[in-house]
Amino acid sequence: MSDQPGNEARTFEAKSAVSIFDAPISWVALFGALIGALSIVPFLFYPWGGGFLSAGAGIFAPVAGMILGPWAGLVAGLIGGFIGMMISPAGFPLGFVDVLLSSAMLAFYWGLMQPKYRKLAVAWCILNYAGALIFPYVFPGDAWGVGGGNILSLAFSYTYGAVTLVMLIFLAPRIWKMYQSEKESTRFIGFLLLMLMATGQWAVIWAYPYWGILRFPFEAAVGMNYTLHWFAVLPMTITTTFIGYFLLRAMRKGNLKKIKGSFLEAFKVKE
Repeated sequence: MSDQPGNEARTFEAKSAVSIFDAPISWVALFGALIGALSIVPFLFYPWGGGFLSAGAGIFAPVAGMILGPWAGLVAGLIGGFIGMMISPAGFPLGFVDVLLSSAMLAFYWGLMQPKYRKLAVAWCILNYAGALIFPYVFPGDAWGVGGGNILSLAFSYTYGAVTLVMLIFLAPRIWKMYQSEKESTRFIGFLLLMLMATGQWAVIWAYPYWGILRFPFEAAVGMNYTLHWFAVLPMTITTTFIGYFLLRAMRKGNLKKIKGSFLEAFKVKE
């Protein structure tokens, strides 16, 4: 979109339209419908069997977070997750738990990468990573029927979470500035790194509740954490980068309304 006079950017502010968490409610409903409708399309099959992550959740839930922000994106993810749970049970094998983990949390984490949510993102992700090191193998441990093991082995298996948490704490402002660059290559690299941070942090909260609910033995959980590097983190980073980037680019050139502080507003293009 050009910034020339007569073609000004239109930033959406929730004053004269029906909105939810500063996002147009029609957009929330649209993304909820997309997430739900595409829940019948498999995106990533679970390595241990029994289900899959759908294209609706794996692709459009992150996009919802980028465009709507974490809170409105969370609502869209919940709507889409409930629809998907009804029409595609294999995409939500744990029922409502998967509505949260495999749909709503995707939108939430991608929305958290926006600068205005940085303090919340850092605090939340630190607590999340600490929870992954505790539940269920340190506490409740044997009482949960899963046993325990070397905490360092568990920590190393969450490498994707540790690395992206360090990026979030120390490098996120610089990466966001890269994303705001008018130079295409710099902007794309910045966007790629933002997608990596979001994927790595979401994969942590997606993993350890699963291991606890399914009562995976300690060794199995460590092995699955290493598997997630190529099963989830790599393909989701690549997919959300390319689909998200070019969708945002098209929306920005289309002079659509933009929610203040969102990925869409920060995307700069030249005519």
